[in-house]
Amino acid sequence: MTDFSVWEAAPFGATVDHILQRYHNVHRAQFEELVPLAQKVAQVHADTFPAEIAGLLADMRDELLMHMMKEERMLFPMINQGVGRGAAMPISVMMHEHEEHDRAIARLKELTGNFHAPEGACGSWTRLYALAKEMADDLNDHIHLENDILFARVLDS
Repeated sequence: MTDFSVWEAAPFGATVDHILQRYHNVHRAQFEELVPLAQKVAQVHADTFPAEIAGLLADMRDELLMHMMKEERMLFPMINQGVGRGAAMPISVMMHEHEEHDRAIARLKELTGNFHAPEGACGSWTRLYALAKEMADDLNDHIHLENDILFARVLDS
């Protein structure tokens, strides 16, 4: 479990920098591997692999990339400039999008049997589910850090 206590009093800029390095950059790298791997597994195992997974991961990637771009270009600069409650509207939008990410993670868990590859699955299928679990766990932590710590603190400032 990730310890977020350090971010409860950290300067906003430090928290934003951490989010960019630990989550935004990591998610980009994760999806660079996840989507092609899912497409490969879907193609090779078309008769047994849940067909929806590859498309869901591609959609998640596209949505998350757009979401992170909005944070990086609009919201985080506002936070770093100290606008406080002036960031309430973009924060509200980001939190709504986080709910959509949560729903996508729930669907991915459902489709993958909570990220358990079937017995006898090939290495690619096993790697896909392990990486998908890692991404989902990271995304959950990412959302928690933003919603419950950074955004809450910004709105209280």
